[in-house]
Amino acid sequence: MKKMLAQINIELEANGLNTNMGSLFHGYLMENIDSAYADYFHYNTTNPFTSCIYKDIKTDKFFWRITTYNQKAYDMLMTYFSNIPESVYLKNRDLEINVKSFSIQKKSYEDLFLECTERKRIKLITPTSFKSNGITHIFPNISTLISGVITKINQHSETAELGDKKIIDELLEKVYIKDYNLRTKVFYLESIKIKGFLGTMDLAIKGEETTLANILNFLILMSEYTGLGIKTSLGMGGVKIE
Repeated sequence: MKKMLAQINIELEANGLNTNMGSLFHGYLMENIDSAYADYFHYNTTNPFTSCIYKDIKTDKFFWRITTYNQKAYDMLMTYFSNIPESVYLKNRDLEINVKSFSIQKKSYEDLFLECTERKRIKLITPTSFKSNGITHIFPNISTLISGVITKINQHSETAELGDKKIIDELLEKVYIKDYNLRTKVFYLESIKIKGFLGTMDLAIKGEETTLANILNFLILMSEYTGLGIKTSLGMGGVKIE
């Protein structure tokens, strides 16, 4: 069974680290992988990987987290991460960042299906936003965010597809936010200011129909790999499942 889903966590140490550096690390990554791979990622409408910088509140440490959800993206990025350097140098900031630790966790889509009988909480670890009708929103429309996860799976997964339109339409109609603890947070993408939100969300299905509930649970687990909303390869929409 191939482990298509991967999380790469790199502990960083330097003065001046912050969540808004996501796009700088994305640029660093694209410069350090094969140019053909960088072009492949650049020209995709959605990326089969996410990248963000976040601070773990419990440990007070910064991490660079990269997730992939297809084998091709994992193989491409591992051309760099198979030989992780002791430091990362960001030219734009003239900043040398120490790499303190490095870990990779891999799972298969089948692993997630086995876990999806239990409802999990979504924790947004970097500012999250989405666009609808050309407008950037600062409060979640959960149907739009979940639709984004489905689109990414269907576009990039080699083994999983959610193609039953009737079931998906019913899911999107019945999913709702059961509880939340969110706050607005600005993300700076270079000189561009994007308003978004951070915090936690609990989702549920009206009527708690078992099949739909399990599909929703699977999509919640998948959001940790696909991210939520816009700019997920540039540092936004980072998700941890609790």
